[in-house]
Amino acid sequence: MFRAPLLFAALLATAPAPAQPATSVAITLSNFNIAPATIHLVAGQPVRLVFTNSSGGGHDFTAPNFFAHASGVNGPVAHGEVELVGHATATVTLTPARGTYKAKCTHFAHKMMGMSATIIVD
Repeated sequence: MFRAPLLFAALLATAPAPAQPATSVAITLSNFNIAPATIHLVAGQPVRLVFTNSSGGGHDFTAPNFFAHASGVNGPVAHGEVELVGHATATVTLTPARGTYKAKCTHFAHKMMGMSATIIVD
C-alpha cells in the first residue's frame, strides 16, 4: 500500500536537476563603440547574449576564440561573428569557457575607431 508514495519519492530524488535558466547580458554596438567594453561572464553558466546595433549602419561582433571555446552555441554565429545590419537585434545562447577573449567589429576601420571589447569568463 505504501509502495506508490515511496516509488514516487525515489523517482523525484533521482530526477536530474532542472536546467539553470540563462542570464541575459545586453551588448550594444553603436558607431565605433561596443558597450560594455568589458563583458564579465561565469564559466559553465548558460548565458543569453542580446546584441543590439543602435546605429543605422552595419556592425559585427567578432570573437572567434570565445565562440569556439563555448559550448551549446545557439544563434546567428557564423565563423566566430554575429553580423548586425542597422537597428537590428540578435540573441545568442551559450555556455562560456573560462578565459579572457578579445572581441571587435571587423568592418573597415571600426576597430581602429574604438569598436573593441574584452570578454572575461571566470
